[in-house]
Amino acid sequence: MTKTAILALLMLIAAMSPASAQRESPLGTWRLLSYHTETPQGIRTFPLGEDVAGIAMYLPNGRVSIQFMRKNRPLFKSGDAWRGTPEEEKAAFEGFFAYTGRYTIDAENSRVTHHIEVCSAPNYVGTDLERTFSISGNRLTLRTPQRQLAGQTSSSTLTWERIN
Repeated sequence: MTKTAILALLMLIAAMSPASAQRESPLGTWRLLSYHTETPQGIRTFPLGEDVAGIAMYLPNGRVSIQFMRKNRPLFKSGDAWRGTPEEEKAAFEGFFAYTGRYTIDAENSRVTHHIEVCSAPNYVGTDLERTFSISGNRLTLRTPQRQLAGQTSSSTLTWERIN
């Protein structure tokens, strides 16, 4: 094989690698399609309702940002984006969840760990949130282990669609 052919082959492999790596990892930007929890007894609930919106971003530098919410949350009647009634503020907090930090992947066990630096739920700051993940076509599914959430033991399943 000539040096030119070897160089061309190496360039082709380099050009193809990011795309194939992206298909097999959560790297990229994702839109939330569904979010539900399930108890050990098989009871399924939709904590934010069945109509949710969200974005997850896994960057090549190891950073992650995830945010999701109940669609059509009511506006604060005061018109002030930072001040509502106690009831309005409670509904706004309970209808939105977000965090950012770093992530590590254990590809062999299909696990991703989110190392939380900033979070809308203060108890998660400084913790590690482990999820299993699976990718099928342009769909990413994240599953949490069983844990206490909103007063019950359950696991969460979030299904995302690749948008980049």
